[in-house]
Amino acid sequence: MHEGTAFALFFTSLVAGTVGLIYYTIHTRHKEKIMLIEKGADAKLFQTEPRKKNYFFTILIGTVFICLSLGIVLGFLVQDSLYSGGMINRGNPMPYFVCVFLMVGIGFVSTFFLNKKLNQ
Repeated sequence: MHEGTAFALFFTSLVAGTVGLIYYTIHTRHKEKIMLIEKGADAKLFQTEPRKKNYFFTILIGTVFICLSLGIVLGFLVQDSLYSGGMINRGNPMPYFVCVFLMVGIGFVSTFFLNKKLNQ
């Protein structure tokens, strides 16, 4: 089978499966509501109370991206200073990895404490 044909078949089946699953879920929910209304259920059953918005995921993603970019910049600065001092070669990626993981870890920890403070 040609590679393009396999990709098209996979993509088509993925889209069709997703559309079918969404249709089945909405159709089943509609049938369930109709059956409950026919049996005399209260209309308040279908109304949901507004939930308190939780911005933890948004704060987490923003903090991680900020710390990731700061880690890249810090890695460049550390690599440049270590190279000018003659400690490492120019192509050594170690300062980037260390600084990126350090800053992302700091971002996760700071997000944890920020979330803890916001939820009090």
